[in-house]
Amino acid sequence: MPFAKEIITSRQNPTVVKLCALLDKKERRKTRLFRIDGHKLVSEAIDCGAHIDLVAICSEKADRLLPLAEKSGAKTVLLSPEVFSKITEEKAPDGIIAVVKYIDEIHKELSLSEIPELASSDKRIMAFESLRDPGNLGTVIRSASAFGVDTLLLSADCADIYNPKTLRGAMGAIFSREILFCDDLPAALARFSCEGRRVLAAILDSEAVSVEKSALTERDIVLIGNEGHGLSRAAVDASDLSVILPINTGKGVESLNAATAASVFMWEQRRVSAK
Repeated sequence: MPFAKEIITSRQNPTVVKLCALLDKKERRKTRLFRIDGHKLVSEAIDCGAHIDLVAICSEKADRLLPLAEKSGAKTVLLSPEVFSKITEEKAPDGIIAVVKYIDEIHKELSLSEIPELASSDKRIMAFESLRDPGNLGTVIRSASAFGVDTLLLSADCADIYNPKTLRGAMGAIFSREILFCDDLPAALARFSCEGRRVLAAILDSEAVSVEKSALTERDIVLIGNEGHGLSRAAVDASDLSVILPINTGKGVESLNAATAASVFMWEQRRVSAK
């Protein structure tokens, strides 16, 4: 493992500049790199076989963290405590940041021609339109791993999966879930429907069927919409059935948070599939 023994003390150092630049979405897309902060997330990235490009360690914690850096096989640099504290995204930093290559093997664009094969597989699939909050998206990815959803379909305007807030919410699940991006999500959903996968649109509507009466199965694709505006008309029209989660509504409670609703649907789908 290449290891730079000198301690970087300047925020203008090219390596530090690179680490900071990766907080910007445009830079991540240009370089096809993203950064992860913290021992747990770096450990999970290594265990999942992610390609790590660089590891940066706070010098005062080097003795404890160098074995983990060595395990990554990546170039490792030391940062002074002052520099590290200025660039870390963690509220309680534990001294390590890694730069990781985009996981193109499982995070990629979905073409309509690939849908028949995916639809005929045993994969559990869930879809999301315009989920803009990166924290919500991170929670969705983590819940997908917990409840056995293999594949997430995302419209092009969803939050960036490599946003630091998304990564903190998703944790190690970001390295194992298949995430497919759809330029035209309604068209993709209509194609899945034609291939025998029922699409259920989760909406707040008096005509929507309670999920308890929807005959939900593990092959159904549940569709969740934007946090504030719900689903587009096109997405609903591409679906086979509109469903709703029965909740106690009242003052200040009209609906569930999008990530919470998604998690409940995932759990319900797993429950009925286990019968």
